[in-house]
Amino acid sequence: MYKKFIFCGVFMALCCLSFQTTPKDKVVYISFLPMFQDKALVLNNEKYITEKNDTIMISTLKFYVSNIILEGSNGEVFKENKSVHLLNIEALNTLQFQMEKVPNFKIKKIRFYVGIDSITNVSGDLSGDLDPSLGMYWAWNSGYINMKLEGISSSCKTPKKEFQFHIGGYLEHQNALQEVILDFPDDSNSIKIKTDVSAWLNSVSLKETNAVMIPGIKAITMSKLYKNMFSIE
Repeated sequence: MYKKFIFCGVFMALCCLSFQTTPKDKVVYISFLPMFQDKALVLNNEKYITEKNDTIMISTLKFYVSNIILEGSNGEVFKENKSVHLLNIEALNTLQFQMEKVPNFKIKKIRFYVGIDSITNVSGDLSGDLDPSLGMYWAWNSGYINMKLEGISSSCKTPKKEFQFHIGGYLEHQNALQEVILDFPDDSNSIKIKTDVSAWLNSVSLKETNAVMIPGIKAITMSKLYKNMFSIE
């Protein structure tokens, strides 16, 4: 009788375990943290100094992140559907978003483009974050502005000491789209991406270059510099 009781207990325990299922998917939270070196980036009333000894004040930082891909430790891959996000430091709610129905694997890497790819540029989709009224669209033949950075510096030789970088371009020989690949060492569903503007402007002399406003070689060069802004917090 005692053995029969033990057998029944084991059988019930196994049945309970069989009904315990691992979640098939999860929500991943992504946030971008605008910084200048080790400080939070503040617009309009905070002064910063670059390694080129340029004293600057930033008034605008807006950029597109698109085609986000998560990679798992065992080769799993998840691609976000309709993956376009416009991040604007003046609208803090745009700096964080979530990816839903992500397979429940351990994330090893995150990949994304800074900017809008050529297919999206010519798709005719002008809705949501691609709406031209958001101030990140030039025209059909030059497309979207991938990155917009504006501010003032005493080093600039412009009348109002302004610098303006509107970086984009998707046509052949003008493509300023940049891919960022970051290792993610944590076992977490929250990915925090440090966006350090100093990592870009430390490589720019504002005395010599204070404006890039059209697609071309200068824009491509700038895009290769600002892709270094991004790292895992």
